[in-house]
Amino acid sequence: MRVLVFNQKGGVGKTTTTINLGAALLRQGVGRVVLADLDPQMHLTAGLGHMRPAFGWHVTDWLAGRAGSPLATAEPGLWLVPGSSIDDQTIPDSPPDDFGADWLVLDAPPTWSPRLGKIMAQADLILCPLEPDFLGLQGLNRLLHTMTEAGVARDRLRLLLTRFDPRLGVHREVQARLMARFGGAVLRCAIRRSVRLSEAPGYGVSVFGHAPRCGGALDYLALAQALTQQTVAREEAR
Repeated sequence: MRVLVFNQKGGVGKTTTTINLGAALLRQGVGRVVLADLDPQMHLTAGLGHMRPAFGWHVTDWLAGRAGSPLATAEPGLWLVPGSSIDDQTIPDSPPDDFGADWLVLDAPPTWSPRLGKIMAQADLILCPLEPDFLGLQGLNRLLHTMTEAGVARDRLRLLLTRFDPRLGVHREVQARLMARFGGAVLRCAIRRSVRLSEAPGYGVSVFGHAPRCGGALDYLALAQALTQQTVAREEAR
């Protein structure tokens, strides 16, 4: 299963979601999980404890089909294709090696490019984290246009609310509007506000390596469970 975590609006929790979804999937017993850092800012790479400015083999090599191996992380079973600060726009001819992963989760940059369009077309799911505000709602029109340009069917889209506070009326209203417009594409397991989620990358670990019983950890477990259940149902329907 290839999942592209993408939103053209920055600061919505893409990298946090990539790290913690990967770690949560392991706790669902899915097998091998590989994360790939497509963003030249390399936040995913740093958030998993790899602070070097450059790597001998990195995401650009991976997309070009050059042989290499992902890096180990503090989470046994969770592997990383490290990022590169060089924004190479080489378009891959075919899906890159998944290294035998059961789940491959890609952390996308917020900027659109033809290369990202090709990667999006190769993904099984497009997971879009967004904050529960009205600017986030407006940005979805651009995302849908982007998916159309890439030739990606809308049934691959999943919307994930992040930094959600169920006590706030505006958050509940945005959630209701999303569900009215997108129906089952909206994941009911919203990610609540949690300072522990913000702290964990500073230690180079997921939230499960920092505060495994906090609300954010429980929310990402619920997300992993929802996606694995949907995947099983999808396979059985074929």
